[in-house]
Amino acid sequence: MQKKMLALLSIIILASLVLSACGAPAATEAPAVATEASEATEAPAATDAPASGDATTLKIYLLDYTPDTIEWLKSEINPAFEAAHPGVTVEITEGSWSGWDTTFSGFFAAGEGPDIINLGSEMNTLYGESLADMDPYLGEGAWDEISNFGPALENAKYDGKLRGLPIFTAPRYVFCRTDLMEAAGWTTGTPQNFAQWTEFASTASTIDPATNSLTQQALVPVDAASMADWQWWLLVYYSLGGELYKADGSPNFDSPEALAATQFLADMRTATYGPAADAVGSLPTGQGSVIDVDDATGKDNGAVCLAHSGWAAPAFDRPIWDNVTIEPFYGDPENFPNSKPVVLAFNDWLAVADYSPNKELAAEWLKMAFTKEANNKWNETMGLIPARNDSQYGYVTDSPQLQREAELASKYGVGFAGIKEAAKLSTIMQDALGKLITEELTPEEVVAKIQEEYIAALK
Repeated sequence: MQKKMLALLSIIILASLVLSACGAPAATEAPAVATEASEATEAPAATDAPASGDATTLKIYLLDYTPDTIEWLKSEINPAFEAAHPGVTVEITEGSWSGWDTTFSGFFAAGEGPDIINLGSEMNTLYGESLADMDPYLGEGAWDEISNFGPALENAKYDGKLRGLPIFTAPRYVFCRTDLMEAAGWTTGTPQNFAQWTEFASTASTIDPATNSLTQQALVPVDAASMADWQWWLLVYYSLGGELYKADGSPNFDSPEALAATQFLADMRTATYGPAADAVGSLPTGQGSVIDVDDATGKDNGAVCLAHSGWAAPAFDRPIWDNVTIEPFYGDPENFPNSKPVVLAFNDWLAVADYSPNKELAAEWLKMAFTKEANNKWNETMGLIPARNDSQYGYVTDSPQLQREAELASKYGVGFAGIKEAAKLSTIMQDALGKLITEELTPEEVVAKIQEEYIAALK
């Protein structure tokens, strides 16, 4: 779910992304899960509920989960659910984030398919009109446990109504190697404004004159080579207090914050690669995280700082963590008073299709798969932060890294909810930012191009 996250943010988000997970202890026993589910507040009666004893198949479509996750669902959650609902069979189909748009569009165009579908962060606006209003089953007053979900819940809403439940939070943090910082002569910690970042980029980046290639890169922001990924732009933009849309709902890429974010990306690339950026080779690919050490060679992989999700960081049992800090991105408060620390969060979620004849059953399965214990276990199989605040215990608090990430996500998390036509926007932005780094367009021309093309896309 790593590059999927990149790719997912890069198309969402999309992105760029490249990931690691941790192991999971013994799962909660199925009887306990079933008991908790049966004690949950009952949803109102629904006409789509199957009669007792009727044979019904509840279909669930999941994307790119670990084998441990799927095994846990099939061996514990589904049997417990089927035992509590005689005549019901749960069927899980595993898909991939490759080609997801064609697959999902097919379901909704046909008006039939899985009852529950695994969606990405920005897809609430993309498919919202085709998703069921689940407030009567999962909203306040219907399910008391909904109050335990954190900010990720906004990604599971459309038009103010719940369409499903969020699984996890996977924010983008700034990971920095303190030992490499000090070796480069940088002693003030993670930069906290634009001027510090560009100074740090020129101070801590190293180019080998023999090969004219980077051997050390001060910051790898999602995409190491271009340094102009659209998700990285969004993180910078939000940290300035930028809003994607104006009060009238139109795009806001002609704002001072948008221009400043674009100029910053250009400045960082120049500070990293030097004035002849196109002629300098990018950082070579190593084994493992770019801020870790390659076990085969014993050498650093080359990055001093990494702006990415935890999936791209070293595995939590790696010794390098003695020298790694985790921070939000701080914006540029000297020039933009509305700047704020930000971690840009992916929130995968499960949505119920409006065409589903089994909405009440789908809600009951979600309640069972999203109890306090179940949401903890689901995320433990992937090494991610549970969407439920009360599920952030055990492996989360046992890990200093995850605990820190969870605290930052709760305090500074900004999600992808509400992005209109996210797939089109990512394509428009990536094209324009590509022309920025080749100097085909100036920062002013880049934001003007995005504004014009995005307005057209929304029409």
